[in-house]
Amino acid sequence: MGPWVDPLLVRKILEYQVTLGMRRDQDAIPLLLIQFAGLIEDRTEFLTGGSVENPAVQVARIGRMLAANGARVLGIPCNTFHAAPIFTRFEQELAPIQVVHMIQATLRDLRPGLRRVGILSTNGAYLQRIYSGPVVARGLEAITLPYQAPGGISFSLSQNDVHQAICHPEWGIKSGNESQAGYPKAKAVLKAAARRLQELGAEVAILGCTEIPLALQQSDVPDLPLDDPLDSLARALVDAYRSTPASPPARELPSPR
Repeated sequence: MGPWVDPLLVRKILEYQVTLGMRRDQDAIPLLLIQFAGLIEDRTEFLTGGSVENPAVQVARIGRMLAANGARVLGIPCNTFHAAPIFTRFEQELAPIQVVHMIQATLRDLRPGLRRVGILSTNGAYLQRIYSGPVVARGLEAITLPYQAPGGISFSLSQNDVHQAICHPEWGIKSGNESQAGYPKAKAVLKAAARRLQELGAEVAILGCTEIPLALQQSDVPDLPLDDPLDSLARALVDAYRSTPASPPARELPSPR
C-alpha cells in the first residue's frame, strides 16, 4: 500500500504490545511486512472507473507470499482498499487465510455515546461510503464535506480538497515532497477540513486514509478527537495473533517451504 505508512503501523503494533506486557525484544510477536507498492494499482483510480487492474489481485498474491512464510493473520493498512469491489475480490482470492478488516475494527473502537461521526478520506473511500455506510447503519450520523464532480468549480472547502491533500503529485502526502517540512499545505487543508466537520456537528473525526496522520495530529485540532484506523488495525492484528492457536511461539521460525 502507501509506503510512507508502514513505519507508523509497525510502531503502533509495538506500542500496543507494550501495554500487554512486552518488555524485551524477545517478547515481540513475529512480524512480516512486504512493501510492493509499485505492483498495486491506485485504489481510487480503480474505484472511479480507471482502466487499471483490481488492486485485490496483486495484494492477494502478496498475501499468499506472506502466508507461505508463516503469517497467520493479515492486515491491509489502506482504508480505500476495504471498499467492497476490492476487498470482496481480495477475500475470495485469499481464502481461507484470516484477514483483519480495518474498517470494522475502527467502528468497534468508536467510543460509546457518539451521535455524529466526521470522516476524512480519499474520494474512492468517500464514493464507496466505506465509513459513512456502516456509520449510518449503526444509527449514527455521518458528517462529510460536499463532493465536487471532476471539472466542476468549488467555492468552498470540499471533499476534493481532502483528496488532493492526500494525493496531489506535488504537495499531497503520498508524494512525499514536503515530508521534511511536515506537509504544510496538506496539513493546512486537513486542519481546515477537520474544523469544518466540527462546525457541522462532528463529535469525532475518523482519519479515513492511512496517510492523513503523517500531516494531521491531534494537537492540530485539540478539541476534536481524531480516530486513527491504524490504531485499531494494530490492536486487532495483535489480538488476533495472540488468540490464534496455530501461531508459532515467538522464537520459533516457520518451517522452510
